[in-house]
Parts: sequence; C-alpha cells; structure tokens
Amino acid sequence: MLEFKFPDVGEGIHEGTIVKWRVKEGDEVKSDQVLVEIETDKAVVEIPSPRAGVIAKTFHAEKETIKVGDTLVVITDKGEAYNPTAPTSAILPATATAAVPPPDKGPGVVGSIDASNREIPAATPSARAEIPALNLSIQPKILPGTRNLALKLGVDLSTIKGSGSNGMITDADVMAISSVKPTSTALSSKTFPGPVTVTEYRGVRKAVGDHVSESHKHTVPVTHFDTLDITNLFNKREAEKAAAQAQNIKLTFLAYIVQAVTQTLKEFPIVNSELNESTEEIVTKNYYHIGIAVDTEEGLLVPVIKDADKKDLYAIAQEIVTLAEKAKSKKLTLDEMSGGSFTITNYGSVGGDFATPVINYPQSAILGLGKIRDTLALDPANPTAAPHLIKTMGLSLTFDHRLIDGAVAARFMNALMSKLQ
Repeated sequence: MLEFKFPDVGEGIHEGTIVKWRVKEGDEVKSDQVLVEIETDKAVVEIPSPRAGVIAKTFHAEKETIKVGDTLVVITDKGEAYNPTAPTSAILPATATAAVPPPDKGPGVVGSIDASNREIPAATPSARAEIPALNLSIQPKILPGTRNLALKLGVDLSTIKGSGSNGMITDADVMAISSVKPTSTALSSKTFPGPVTVTEYRGVRKAVGDHVSESHKHTVPVTHFDTLDITNLFNKREAEKAAAQAQNIKLTFLAYIVQAVTQTLKEFPIVNSELNESTEEIVTKNYYHIGIAVDTEEGLLVPVIKDADKKDLYAIAQEIVTLAEKAKSKKLTLDEMSGGSFTITNYGSVGGDFATPVINYPQSAILGLGKIRDTLALDPANPTAAPHLIKTMGLSLTFDHRLIDGAVAARFMNALMSKLQ
C-alpha cells in the first residue's frame, strides 16, 4: 500500500489548488497515468501515478488548496484490502521494499517524486494511528496568494463571484468587497499623499519580477535595433493563409520568424548559448527550443516550442496557437515552459516599433518584434522615382555583451532579415 503525496514540482512551488480529479476511488491505474490536475501560481500541472495499482482512497476535494507533502491518494495492489489505520510511523525507507522507487528516481512532473512517498506495511493492532479527518468542503476557485489576501482582509470568499478566467477569483474581486478602503495602509507601512489601491506582489507577477531581476543582475544587456522590409513575407503569408486555413491552421508571421530564427541560430551558435558563471564556461546549445512570450491576465508566460528546427512551418504555426491558448487559460505544464534556448517576444501585437526586451536569463539573447507598418520608401534602383509603400517591422535584439559582440549581433540580424525578406 502506497500513500502518495503531492510532490515538489520545482520552481519554488509550495502549494496548489486541485482543479480536477482524473481518477476516482476503485479505479485501476497504470504507472505514470495522470491522477489529478493541480493549479499552482505558475501553471496547471498533471500529477502522474508513481506505480500501477488500485486507487483505494482519494484525499481532498476539487477546488481545495493543498500543500506539498499533503496526501493525494492511497494506492493498493489489486485485491489488497485498504486499511485506513496503517501506522504512519512505520513508513519504510525506500530501500526496504522493491516496490518503492529509490529517492529522486520515481516519475514526477519534473522528473522525480519526493522520497517521502513510501510503501506502507499492513497495519498491526499494536501500532495504529488515525488518518486525519478529510476536509471535503467545497472552496471557490482561487489561487493561494489571493486566498491569503482574503484572509488578511476578512473577506468571505463564498460571497464573491470570480471575474477571472473560468470564474477565477482575483485580487481585484477581493479588494472590491473588502472593508479596507483604497486609502488603507493595512498591507503597506508606507503612507501616501492620496488614494491608493494595494495588492500583494505574488504569483506569476512576482515570478516574472524575480526572473527579470535575476537577468538584470547577471547579464550585460545591449540592444541592437533594425527595420525589416517585410513586404515580400507579407504577400507570401497572404497567399498561403487560405491553404493553411483549409487545414485548420492559423498561419501567423510569428511562425515564419521562428523558422528563420532557428536557421540563423545555426549560423551564429553563440546567440544560442549561455554563460555558466560558476564554472566560467560558455555552453553552446545544439538544440533549438524557441520560447514565445505570451501576455496573459496573470502575467507574462513563456511556453517553448521544442526542437523547432525539426518542424515544418505549419507544425510551428499550430504549436504557437496551441501554446498561446494554453497559456491564456493557464493550462501550460511546467515542461512546456522549460528548456528554452532562445526567446522571441512580440510586443508589436499590442503596439510599438522598438523596445529593449529583457533577456530570458540564462539565455544569451532575446528578439523583440515591433508592429507591422506601412512605410514610404525609395526604390534603390531608381532613386528619382516617386516613393512607394512597403511593409516594415521594427526588430530589437537584446544580447549579453559578455558573450556576443556588437558586430556579431549585427551580422546575426542581417542574416535573419535576409531570410525574412
């Protein structure tokens, strides 16, 4: 009998909210079969079963918040009776039974299951400990940080209808009915000369803030700006869009850019590298996992197109749409947001020609895409002719000057623009 607990899924996550049970008591499960979906401050993660067996008991209800180490299920062998009074003090070391994976070797969300998930021997009359009573009260859909805010402000969550995606209760929802007025300093010791609204710095916003702060501390960023004549690509995409739609594929300019970036990275491998400061080594990556920054209600998320060099244009286009939709609905897995070697951010979809995007540390560079504009231009072959309209896009490449020289950055951009033009 195995008491399986909510494992440490990494990324500094300590708790989560049960979104959906994928199994029920009495179900037979296979090893690595998904048991439950748990929403954390960063993503919805699927928790796999560490072994085959029968779900003897499930703990905690959907929408309930649990902490790392809380018991999720008890798994028994087929035909084995479930004993709810098995002594927790008699949990065996991992080496005591062949049925238990050794520490840090079991299947997990990010590669391992905590060693505290152990096989439990049958209970004996002389050594019994009651399992704590289950709290099966239905709780509203809310992230742990927002729940803590409600507790601080004395807000009854049962009275709130969430305004976030899929009915999620947000900080704004809590503040809207809080007895704490906008001028309150309940969450801040600093006084202000006028009305303010105070919200906690947490969740995805804090994770993004911590990450860009780390980038600022550990890189020497320089940004190279250029203007791309995207006229030919614009016309090509318009001509191919109908064929893509016939296959239910939304063909965006970003798909072409991902493909061109991947090809150009192979020509300039230093742009697809990172610096290991502790060992003073430059690590050049011979794989091409392209991160795509996505603006969501919760903050900036960066899903990753794995092995982009091995995928054709339509496959890349389809994956961009799928990952973006999962990001906006907070369905990305941690695996889908990890392992990137280079990142592209498309601020032009909101507006603006140029920016100084922050490097997705420890990567060595990030490409920013500006808005596509109609621009008057002269014909180089006939400079006396009247100006004509072309399509242009601003490009911004922020790079770590410790690894990449300005001339290399310029050549990289020239090669990239040549492909896109």
